[in-house]
Amino acid sequence: MSEDRWMPRPWHEEFHGCLWLPRLLDKGRRAIESEKVGRDLLDGYLYGDSDFVDAKLMQFLRTKDARVTELLREFDDDERVAKVIIQESGRTADELRAWSARFRKVHALVIPLLESDEGRRQPGAGTAFFRFFYNYILMPPVYLAFRISERRRGRSA
Repeated sequence: MSEDRWMPRPWHEEFHGCLWLPRLLDKGRRAIESEKVGRDLLDGYLYGDSDFVDAKLMQFLRTKDARVTELLREFDDDERVAKVIIQESGRTADELRAWSARFRKVHALVIPLLESDEGRRQPGAGTAFFRFFYNYILMPPVYLAFRISERRRGRSA
């Protein structure tokens, strides 16, 4: 992995007990930056409704990527954005913790793939296998589905 490759925060960071939310906000800010410069700066990452995990989190938080993006444009402080999203969702601290606990269990098999791809695991044969599987088996159909989804979204806009 290149030292200058952009990455969102790790999956395990949280705001107010909610995993993945800091990562979602990083990707949202990068998507906004991409719009400003007129080219994709997400470096292969998907954001919002187009990303499976982002979409699940936003569904749980009763929001959409358009609202997240709006809040990111309004506030420079991610902690503030997270607080507003959580308040608007009506979710309790217990619900946030329960969602995060379920997240850890449901994504237990995918997390090593993600961490391997991002260079957040120790080098070795297992990491090399995970990175290969993630990039050449798992992600190509995901990227194809994303491109199709984005074309449809562009036609309906």
